[in-house]
Amino acid sequence: MKSLDKLFSLIFILFLFLFYSILGHTYLVGPSFKLEKLESESDVIFKAQVVSINPLKNSWFEEYCGFDASATEMQIISVIKGEIPEKKGVFQHYREAQGDQCGRMFSPQSYNFQIGRSYLVFAKKTDQQAIFRQLWKNHKSKEDQGVFWTADDQLIVKNISINEIVWEEFIKLLNSKDTKNVVYAIGQLDLMSRNVGWDKLDDFDRNRVMAAMHHFVFSDKDEVATAAIKALGWYSPYLDDQNAQAWLAHIGGRKAQGIGPWDRGDVNEIGQKYWNELVSVADGTGSIEKRTLAIRSLGLIKKSEIFEHLQKWINDPEPIIRQAAVILLSDYPGPATSAILKQLSKDKDSNVKYAVARVIGLGQMDESIYLLDPLIKDEDINVGVAAVESVLSLAPSKVDDLLKKYKDDPDLRPLFVNALAQVNAEPYRDELAEIINKKSESKYFRGGTIPAFLSWKILFKNIQDQDKKKIQSGALDKYLDALENTGQHSSSEPRDLYAFYIHEELTERAKAFREKCKSTFSFDMEYFFKMVDEQSNYYINNSIRHNYDTN
Repeated sequence: MKSLDKLFSLIFILFLFLFYSILGHTYLVGPSFKLEKLESESDVIFKAQVVSINPLKNSWFEEYCGFDASATEMQIISVIKGEIPEKKGVFQHYREAQGDQCGRMFSPQSYNFQIGRSYLVFAKKTDQQAIFRQLWKNHKSKEDQGVFWTADDQLIVKNISINEIVWEEFIKLLNSKDTKNVVYAIGQLDLMSRNVGWDKLDDFDRNRVMAAMHHFVFSDKDEVATAAIKALGWYSPYLDDQNAQAWLAHIGGRKAQGIGPWDRGDVNEIGQKYWNELVSVADGTGSIEKRTLAIRSLGLIKKSEIFEHLQKWINDPEPIIRQAAVILLSDYPGPATSAILKQLSKDKDSNVKYAVARVIGLGQMDESIYLLDPLIKDEDINVGVAAVESVLSLAPSKVDDLLKKYKDDPDLRPLFVNALAQVNAEPYRDELAEIINKKSESKYFRGGTIPAFLSWKILFKNIQDQDKKKIQSGALDKYLDALENTGQHSSSEPRDLYAFYIHEELTERAKAFREKCKSTFSFDMEYFFKMVDEQSNYYINNSIRHNYDTN
């Protein structure tokens, strides 16, 4: 069992690594702490004004390219937790180096203070009085945790919770005449009230936050208005095109591979409260960016009154406005929408055609699938990508003809063969083996499981389902040969293939494959093969049989 415990630990670490690699980090990053946890982690919490920032030499601070250790002198305004007998203190921390010229493989927790500005600081004590240090070396997923901006140098009332202290400071920032303060407060309140995703931060009630900031959508300062609109529209899957794959994985008629599904719900409850304001912005004379964001923020509200405005936005002279309006049609399937999509699929602007290709998947609009055919091979690759992703999201039976029509196109073959084989791999085993052996790629692929790796999973599952005598007869050897080209995605695939050989009594093949891996893998596979030898039943019953279902 010790070996299994070690395995699960390795898997968990690998998961964290991959998760944060996707987010832009290539090193382990932990989830953010709620304010109560931040408070408990801190020896002292204080509000202070920065007096000076000085270089620091301290063994606690390792050297990292692009970052300097600093000792920031602060005038103490209020002490919320702990004791600071003096009026001044020093906060030791990393900060970004001036004139940074190096590419960063790692970023420690760092803070860039501004002289004269006041902050709320969460810190650890050191062995020197009035000298404090940042809470940790490595940042959390919310990278600025441990320090918040404050609006002034006024005392803080101590007999309220840390949540209310931070709330009051943010509200003062919201009411500031400084645009940067307002944008900062909107961003912080938004992040700290979402309660979904990796962090699940719920320091503040979402409804309370939106009640405090919704009027900023009408700000004449674009930075403020767009920040507020994005916060109001966070529960709309159409707000940002980067949400498209997650929404397709959630709503689609086919199981997505390697894509985390949308987890913000199917109803935009916040938007339902403030949709009138968003419509007013979209109908207004503000910037194109503001109007576009306002339209996209209306997703999952599904009010007939909004559809009436859509008719106007679809005919807007600005292509980006028309694009946003078409995307929002995802919420309004029906004959009227079908007619609009047919008309706009021939729009001269590629942004609009992109939206048509995208919305057929986002809204799972079966009646408009035929429009995807010419859009797949549109001269604009982004239009083609949107069309392909829509095809791959729809129920297989609805797009079978399209998949078969284009499956031999070199650029589409890996994606469309996989889609067909997910339903029934038997007729496509030769194609799957070819994709694996050639490690075929597609210019239309934008995320999820790498096509050749998905082919491997599909083929392996199919071979597992074959009769033992047929497996042992040699009739399937060319597919086993392909499966041995696992690539070096992880240790799991060669380990599970080896376990399969053991289970099917392909002893000589298992031995030869094990030797082959010694010379072809950059890491030591023997550790994992030995685990199979010790726990073969476990891997057959728990790893192989359940990990490769792609339907």
